[in-house]
Amino acid sequence: MAFLDSCRWLFLWLVALSETCAEICASEASIHEEFGNASCDDVTMIQRMQDSQTSHTWQRKPSQQCTGFKCQRGVAPCKGKASKEVLTTDSDYQFQINEDGTWNTYYLPGATIYNKRTVNYGINDKYYLMAKDTTDFSNAANFHKVKLAGKTMIATINLNGAGCGCNVNFFLVNMPASSPGQYGDYYCDANCVGGNCCAEFDINEMNTHALQITNHNCGDPPESWNCDGNGDPLIKFLPGEFGPGTSNTINTDNVFNFSLQALEVIQGSNDQNYLKVFARLWQDGKTVMKSMGGVGSPLNVQWGNLADGMVLVIDYWESGDLTWLDGASCTAPETCSGAHADLSDMKLITNALETPANCPSSTSGCSCENIDVNQDTGTECWCKCACNQTSLVPRCTWSGYHPFWQ
Repeated sequence: MAFLDSCRWLFLWLVALSETCAEICASEASIHEEFGNASCDDVTMIQRMQDSQTSHTWQRKPSQQCTGFKCQRGVAPCKGKASKEVLTTDSDYQFQINEDGTWNTYYLPGATIYNKRTVNYGINDKYYLMAKDTTDFSNAANFHKVKLAGKTMIATINLNGAGCGCNVNFFLVNMPASSPGQYGDYYCDANCVGGNCCAEFDINEMNTHALQITNHNCGDPPESWNCDGNGDPLIKFLPGEFGPGTSNTINTDNVFNFSLQALEVIQGSNDQNYLKVFARLWQDGKTVMKSMGGVGSPLNVQWGNLADGMVLVIDYWESGDLTWLDGASCTAPETCSGAHADLSDMKLITNALETPANCPSSTSGCSCENIDVNQDTGTECWCKCACNQTSLVPRCTWSGYHPFWQ
């Protein structure tokens, strides 16, 4: 029996070396007939194990039940080049992020990327930010982990009509999990999609009708019963603030800008230190900003993970019921249009580096007495009065202020 098992693994290994992912999918039926229920994801996992040139023992972890309303989240697609530990330095999968003024190169294996700075993605596309061009997701050192605490992430977004039933998103999770999971990619999140659980911070989930930022804590070790699949706290942008058409401050028919600042507030006493998150959208001189966190907030539980670094996931999935996200404008059953979205010009800026040196020099025409420096009203007077005082990043980019990293 052991000899037969060895032969089966050898056969699958040879298949993986000789075929692309698409060819493996095409031959899946014959593999099932010969060796049982080996899926395309299983075969791809075997390929990844061989390509990584490291020793792995693949044992499927007992599946943990996916809880909450995000159990239809997408999975890493079976697409793209055959996996290799390290591909060429001029890979199509290079993705650049501006970090404190420098465009650094990372990788999104399998993604469609234009000019190294725009990801174009659609239904079931799911990509992990890697330090190397590899699909060996078992090794934590292969990922580029984003340290969001004390920094501001900025991006330009074009939803291209991805409306009701679409979830266009990018978020952070504590990958890799300790086992391959259902999809063989070591993925984990707070709803235990694929069988692995871990802490998650949703930087942005959106379609043309709504945008949401959500914190998802997990216990240690993370299990389905101690992970908050629903999330707390959260920020939501709704119609009037955000949606298709000119009646909304942010018209999602057009390109808009997004920033999320994780502000660390250190006041000396541990129980008075806290994390505050500000989310800002701006477009054509108009802006909307909301915040969450503070003393005693569940967000503070995530602080250590956000400081240590988490894996950036760029994802797009569909559901017949996304009313938890877009219910103010959409009703179930929903059908996602499948329109591809663009995520461009991502920046990660250390908050302390953004200085007011180029703020407007005059407050002429404005009364600054009643200006709240921490509540950006989207007006020129707010920029003139508050730019030198506010801790928010970016200060007034929408009004023409250009910090050194732009």
